[in-house]
Amino acid sequence: MTLTNFPNGITSFGIPVIPNNIPFGKTSKCFFVAPNSGSDGASGISTKCALKTLSKALSLATANSNDVIFLMAESNTAANTSDLQTATLDWNKDLVHLVGICAPTVVSQRARIANATTSALSPVLTVSANGCSFSNIQIVNEIANATALLAVKVTGDRNCFENVHFAGVVNATQSAAGAASLKIDAGSENVFRNCTIGVDTASYDADATGVLFDTDATRNMFVDCAFQGFITAAGYAHVTIADATGIDRWNTFKNCIFRAESANKAVAQTSVFSIPAISQGKIELFGSVAYSDGGAVDWDSNDRGIIWNNQVAAAASAAGGIMTNQ
Repeated sequence: MTLTNFPNGITSFGIPVIPNNIPFGKTSKCFFVAPNSGSDGASGISTKCALKTLSKALSLATANSNDVIFLMAESNTAANTSDLQTATLDWNKDLVHLVGICAPTVVSQRARIANATTSALSPVLTVSANGCSFSNIQIVNEIANATALLAVKVTGDRNCFENVHFAGVVNATQSAAGAASLKIDAGSENVFRNCTIGVDTASYDADATGVLFDTDATRNMFVDCAFQGFITAAGYAHVTIADATGIDRWNTFKNCIFRAESANKAVAQTSVFSIPAISQGKIELFGSVAYSDGGAVDWDSNDRGIIWNNQVAAAASAAGGIMTNQ
């Protein structure tokens, strides 16, 4: 029995019936991308005539119409399920959304955006638009090139990222000053929910970081997110504030976990956050925890007075939320 197509959609009591958490409006359109089998000469309006690239789908989408682009995984092999970029993909249309069609895992989702093997990009994806939703995808930057610093840069406001894996600095050569899985550069009021930041399959030294805040990043929130790193240097920090005005107002981490692992548990991470002498802004921690398997870690080893933490101090620990081991 074949599927029935309703070209004008389905409503119930006048309300469109659409998948959960996908924004949709009265003029919204859907486009489908299949990186392995699609064609940019197709219309992209159904799974049978899928496009090949996100850049083509984005060019067809209309800003401020809540158009939705679906990125379809076609196998478990990264090469067959990745939209490969030869130039930075700039998501520059407000209210255009991206949904990965694959199992909703939290690490290495098979609906992927990555750089082509010969393209040293920084970043792979820029989100300069506002009010966009991204879900169930992985963005990867992996190349043996010290200029390929970033996986994702967010300069826009009020975007939502849910179940997204930000995978930067996958090759050790990329670990240079300014390298990060995610850079929020002046972006404000963005939400990151159930996301994974960083990888534990590459070695991170003190130059790299998970999230890099810069240029008055303001009112961004991380909820139920996992930060991970396999570290070779004690100075690796999961979150780095670039300079004295890297953040403003508040940036919040709620129910997040920060993991620092090392070979033979030999490296004790010094600080979860790297905070310079700062003139504005604060970090709020609610119910978040951290550990370094090489030894005790501190939220902020510089004690800048910027972190506000609601955790009760744990036994044998200098700050609440630092996990103990026995």
